[in-house]
Amino acid sequence: MSDDPDQIRAQARRAARLATEARRAATAVAANGSIEWHSQGADRYRKKLTDRAADFRHRADDFDELSRLLYSHARHVEDHERTLHKLGDIAKDLSPVGWLL
Repeated sequence: MSDDPDQIRAQARRAARLATEARRAATAVAANGSIEWHSQGADRYRKKLTDRAADFRHRADDFDELSRLLYSHARHVEDHERTLHKLGDIAKDLSPVGWLL
């Protein structure tokens, strides 16, 4: 995992795009179930399409969660970087004599 917040956010955006693509795929797969075909085979076919569309929607939800977590991670990395910079500034302000007192 990168420690660069910009790279982490880029991956978060990629996960969000994948969520959108998965939802489009779910819609496309579900649309194929509107066939005018009646038989046991057609019923099984429609059931499989419904199941696959649900799978795509679940994966989209997973990608959304991943995106949210990555954005959160990027914010935490930035918070930690700010804290380290502040500590570094404090350390620079202290003289070696200050440490002995």
